[in-house]
Amino acid sequence: MRPVEQERPTIKVFVASGYGRPATLLMLLHGIEEEGIPFQMLDEQKGDAVALAWEASHQSRLEVGVGLDHDTLALHYGKLKADQPLFTISARSPEEQVRAIGANAARLVKKMPFKPVERPEEVNG
Repeated sequence: MRPVEQERPTIKVFVASGYGRPATLLMLLHGIEEEGIPFQMLDEQKGDAVALAWEASHQSRLEVGVGLDHDTLALHYGKLKADQPLFTISARSPEEQVRAIGANAARLVKKMPFKPVERPEEVNG
């Protein structure tokens, strides 16, 4: 009898259909990778970033999901309400902010303090 294979625990990253900013996506994935947590990316998904992140968190054995659409990047945790992600930023945010969101997804898994993510209104305001 063969043992039942279980999927490797990963952070799930769901990307909206037609997303066209590969540099942003690459920075996000580098942020996760530099913290040493595996991820799985699924593109061509339907929905907005928050909904994608929530769905990703519920499909992740780690309960951590990231969603990315044309306008927004969201980080969600499976124990939160669907409309209340941990972080949301513009998909056009500076590379450092995007990378910090990726790192924070991994830090959520590792139960480490988050890296700061400045929002444009905080920087300019």
